[in-house]
Amino acid sequence: MDYKMKTDESIIQDLAAKFEALRIRKRIKDTDIEKAGGISRKILYNFRKGTSVITLKSFIRLLRGIDELDRLQRLFEEIREYSPLEGPEKELPKRVRDPIKEKEAFKWGDED
Repeated sequence: MDYKMKTDESIIQDLAAKFEALRIRKRIKDTDIEKAGGISRKILYNFRKGTSVITLKSFIRLLRGIDELDRLQRLFEEIREYSPLEGPEKELPKRVRDPIKEKEAFKWGDED
């Protein structure tokens, strides 16, 4: 599913469906998820329904409940390819700023 053209709600519903399929494939009961993840039945119900917002913390607990927390780590995994032409890795800047624009020559306004 390409998420670029989907609404937030449809993405949440798709994630909930994939979560549910994974839970069933691993044969994990709801009560086991609640115990292992430390979440309430209502949070699990709200996530499955896909119409109510849950917190990121709750989502982490849901993944912990089905022993799939490593999927979050892979979400932002850095893939760096070595290139001998680039040399050693450069340190990332602390901020991202707009590029510096070259200053235009001052004009009095009567030039033309």
